[in-house]
Amino acid sequence: MVVTLLLSATVIPAQAQRRVVHYLPKYEQEPYHFGFLIAYNQMMYTVKTVENYQNIALPADSWPNGQYSVPNTECIYVYNMETRQTPGFTVGIIGSKRLGRYFDLRFIPSLSFSERRMQYDLAIKGKDGNIEMKSFTKSIGTTFVEFPLNIKYRSKRYNNIGAYVFGGVNPKLDLASQKDNKDSINGEEFINNLVTKRFDVAGELGAGFDIYNQWFKMGIEVKMSYGILDIVKNEAFVYTAPIEQLRNKLFQFSLIVE
Repeated sequence: MVVTLLLSATVIPAQAQRRVVHYLPKYEQEPYHFGFLIAYNQMMYTVKTVENYQNIALPADSWPNGQYSVPNTECIYVYNMETRQTPGFTVGIIGSKRLGRYFDLRFIPSLSFSERRMQYDLAIKGKDGNIEMKSFTKSIGTTFVEFPLNIKYRSKRYNNIGAYVFGGVNPKLDLASQKDNKDSINGEEFINNLVTKRFDVAGELGAGFDIYNQWFKMGIEVKMSYGILDIVKNEAFVYTAPIEQLRNKLFQFSLIVE
């Protein structure tokens, strides 16, 4: 009786394993695949500040058009600056070429929408010695046209699931970098926001899972993208004075269908 139970415990799982249906068994042998991507993203900035920027006295006229200055302003101090992110989304088209048994080359032209926010805390010193504190947040809308090119390394498939990692580069163009940066008082226009450059190149790393079914393959992946170029433009002094370098950073969670 005991021997029979032991044999059953080993034979039944083996039979069950053999009965697993392997969907799309020749999928990886095909030279090309195409699909689409829908993703949630969070865009951020990586800020390298000027050393000891809190103690740098900025001229009274460094604020756009003097709109926040107190009467008889002597100087302005930016004593705190923080970057904040809000949720966004990405849509893209995937083209994948088989390079080898476990390697693919992927090209994913995408469109990404999001918004970054920079919070500034100021100390405005008047000529009479009084100091007035002001805080505000500037919104920087972002619409990236992206062209990620990466190498994907796949693990050996287990039944209908496989894992993978990838890395590559992503040239991108910000269509909204110059938008809504200007304001006007009494008909006079002036720059009233943090202005960034349109073009950037990012390095990317990520990982995910491929899930095969009868009709298509679905992927779930996460990635981090780190901008390589300094994108700040020194066009509005009080916004950029504390910044030595400014780079893009992005986290993305994607659903992929191929």
